[in-house]
Amino acid sequence: MFKFAKPRALPSLFHGLAVSLVLGVSAAGAWAQERVVFGTPGALSDNSLAVKIAIDKGFYKEAGIDAEIVNFKGGAPSIQALVGGGIQYAIAAPEHVIRLKTRGVDAAVAFALQGTHTYALLVPEASPVKSFADLKGKRVGITSAGSLTENLIRLEAHENGLAVGSDIEVLGAGVGAAQKAALDTGRIDAGMFGNLDAIRLSGQGYRIVYDWRTQEIPGLALLALDSYVKENPKIAQAVAEATLKAQKLVIEDRATTVAALKEIYPDLSDEIAGKVAEGLSRSLVASGRFSEASYARLQKDLAVIDPDLTTVDFATANPGTYLN
Repeated sequence: MFKFAKPRALPSLFHGLAVSLVLGVSAAGAWAQERVVFGTPGALSDNSLAVKIAIDKGFYKEAGIDAEIVNFKGGAPSIQALVGGGIQYAIAAPEHVIRLKTRGVDAAVAFALQGTHTYALLVPEASPVKSFADLKGKRVGITSAGSLTENLIRLEAHENGLAVGSDIEVLGAGVGAAQKAALDTGRIDAGMFGNLDAIRLSGQGYRIVYDWRTQEIPGLALLALDSYVKENPKIAQAVAEATLKAQKLVIEDRATTVAALKEIYPDLSDEIAGKVAEGLSRSLVASGRFSEASYARLQKDLAVIDPDLTTVDFATANPGTYLN
């Protein structure tokens, strides 16, 4: 005789199908995550804290972005990776957009991170140098040749009627501890330090001779190729919106900002972390878009340093498509 399957087996069958469907939906959700690589000029730092927060808080993930960080040895290598398609976003100085367009490479600011420069020029407390003009005949430390630090020194030298090379000698001295070592050993007479190091050293045997951190000018951004943004508008919008959400948190939530800073810089004291957080609330761009006036200043400054650069209008360099 033929035997029929027991009725109780049917619910088990349907249960199995239901579980498979749920698992399938979950897997599909995981597959939907778009991998996006961000390149840094060394590491995530205080002025790119929004990217770290967006990763840590899951803002990118919620927007369907699988964010990955790749650290390069300087801004130039990260820009090369951007142009070569190895990364989708470079955390870099906005001036690279103008330099790339001069070379025929279409790039743009995808998100404005910082609306000031991040550097200050420091000397030992006992130094006879009291102003930038006093640097005539002195050696000044920059991070590396062709860097933003060199451009800033060249620009200010021009403003003071000094010539780099004949009046002022610039030497690549690295960043942070390496720059300080060069200053302490007398290899350089003045050194360029990023915001956090400037805060740490100021008043601790060193003083600021010239401070670029007070100038409203495009200082740091997420840069992307036009072709990538146009081919992937949904990804570009997701990145912009998630980064904006994190940027506002960095500006408004002091506790979150201090905690994130101390993760990046484990030896940072509460006092210094608090000062850095306070500074970021003023220097970061709350809207994610640079102002047209600050961009005009950037173009003017670059024309002084390199008059052969292409003039790029504000809307082309800073489309801000997904932040309106």
